[in-house]
Amino acid sequence: MPYQRIVKDGIVIQEGDTDTLTKFAQLTQGIDFTGKTVLDCGCNTGMLGYLTLQQGAKQVTGIDIDRDVIKQARSIFPELTFRCEDAEDVYGYYDIIIASGMLHYIKDLDHLFSLFARCTKQVICDLWICESPDAIFTSTYRNIFIPSIPAFCAIAGRHFSCIQDKGVTISPDSSLRHVFHLSGPKPTLPEAILIYGPGGTGKTTLAQTYFSHKHLMTDNLSAAWRNELTRDANKTFSAAYYANLVRGHYLNEYLDFFISTLHEWLTGCVNRDIVIEGYELSFFDFKLRAADLLRSCGWTSIKEINKESL
Repeated sequence: MPYQRIVKDGIVIQEGDTDTLTKFAQLTQGIDFTGKTVLDCGCNTGMLGYLTLQQGAKQVTGIDIDRDVIKQARSIFPELTFRCEDAEDVYGYYDIIIASGMLHYIKDLDHLFSLFARCTKQVICDLWICESPDAIFTSTYRNIFIPSIPAFCAIAGRHFSCIQDKGVTISPDSSLRHVFHLSGPKPTLPEAILIYGPGGTGKTTLAQTYFSHKHLMTDNLSAAWRNELTRDANKTFSAAYYANLVRGHYLNEYLDFFISTLHEWLTGCVNRDIVIEGYELSFFDFKLRAADLLRSCGWTSIKEINKESL
């Protein structure tokens, strides 16, 4: 028997041991989803994400490591976005992250909460709790790791300033489960990675395959520069002008545009990891200016990767 009861538009799609509507109400008491972006981490078949949409969420994404449940979720809730993804690889930015019934499967909660703190300002979660006044974890025969409240708060407190214990929630078995609301993510040192090389060498594939950071493509700057020129009545964009640009005749002017545009892209990205990739960064002046801009925005760790050397 599935653990959750799914009701969509008044129709029971799946019977289960747990009334998901009641569980959702307990999890989200006092939370306003209106206009928010939501990530349902460990989404199973997507019911909690669907309920946030019903509560006014603007965009809802569900992730789960189980491909079968993701396939089922997509068929039940086609209006939502789903990805088959490990919670410990979470990326992006969301107003709210929901992590229900999955934290006890995570062996490194400290790492997971560090990712959450980079991706959101608020986490709603529930998990099994062992009854102990000490900061301990217990493990079950299913290799599930259950913290005491002091242990959970000690780890979550490294990454969030406010931890609210909302009390006991319903459970499909006799286990003790508590709801927590985490907010006020603590500052972390973000990392910037510059991937550069000639066009068509696989920079985008590399960035999307090996780095789960926010991804910006500087290759788009050439088109943006062309659009900028067409808005200037005193300049005529031509093949000759573009050729001179590539040769570096207008490098300083282009550099200024590059940095200005990059700065606009970075707005709202401070304190989050980022990948910037593009052939423009093959030029030393571009890399130097981009690195200086990143440092001024708070990125203290900057790596450079030359695609040609990989």
